[in-house]
Amino acid sequence: MNRGIVTESRRKIPSVDKVVCEIGNCDLPRRVIVDVVRHELGLLRAEKKVPNFSWVMSRVRTAVDALQLAKIQPVINGTGIVIHTNFGRAPLGPALIKSLTAIGPGYTNLEYDLTSGERGHRATYLEHNLALLCEAEATTVVNNCAAALILILRHFTAKKKEVVISRGELIQIGGGFRIPEILEASGAKLREIGTTNKTSVKDYARALGPDTALILKVHRSNFFMGGFIESPGTDALAKLARSKRV
Repeated sequence: MNRGIVTESRRKIPSVDKVVCEIGNCDLPRRVIVDVVRHELGLLRAEKKVPNFSWVMSRVRTAVDALQLAKIQPVINGTGIVIHTNFGRAPLGPALIKSLTAIGPGYTNLEYDLTSGERGHRATYLEHNLALLCEAEATTVVNNCAAALILILRHFTAKKKEVVISRGELIQIGGGFRIPEILEASGAKLREIGTTNKTSVKDYARALGPDTALILKVHRSNFFMGGFIESPGTDALAKLARSKRV
C-alpha cells in the first residue's frame, strides 16, 4: 500500500469527539472514556485497512465495557470456596463496617500520640494486640504475602543466608508471585532439597548446617499433587528445626 492510499485510509478514522458522543451515557468519567477512545483509535492508525464506523464503535464499546467491569463491585461467590483470593478473601463483618463508617468521614489519630501530643507510631495498638494474640515478642502488619515473606527472610538471614526449601514448593501463585524470585530479592541463599513429588524429613535433616537460617515451608494454595508423593507437615519440620536449633 503506497503512502497516498494509507493517508486516505486514515482519514476514514472517526474523530475522538464523534466516538465519545456515540457512546452516550456511561458511568465512567469523561476523561477516562476519552483516553480509551484515543487508545483504540491509535491502534487503528497502525492497521492497513480501517473498518467501517460500526465496527470501530463495537471495538471501542468492548474496551469501555471491559474497563467498567474492572471496577471493584459486588459479586456472588458460587465457587464453594469461602475465603476466595480472587473475590477479596474474607468479607468484612458488620462490626468492622460500623467502625469504618464511624472513623472514615473524619480525622483520626493514625500517626498521632494522644498521650504526648506528638507524632506517634501508626500501628501501636494493632501491633500490641496482635503480638498478644499470637504470643509473639513483636509484630508488624503488611498487606500481601510477598511483603511478609521479604521481611521474614531479611530478618532471619541477616547473618546466616541459607534457606532450605523443597523443590516441590518452588512455586508460582497468582500475580506472578514466584518463591525463588522472592528469595533472591531478599538476599537469601536458596538450598533446594528433595524432588518435585517427594521430599522427606531426612532430606531436610541432611540439608541443615552451620549456614542454615531457616526452613521455608510453602502452602500450595492454588494447586495440588496426587499419586506418588511425600511432603512432611509443619509439625515434623518444627520438631526437626528445634532439635537443630534452626
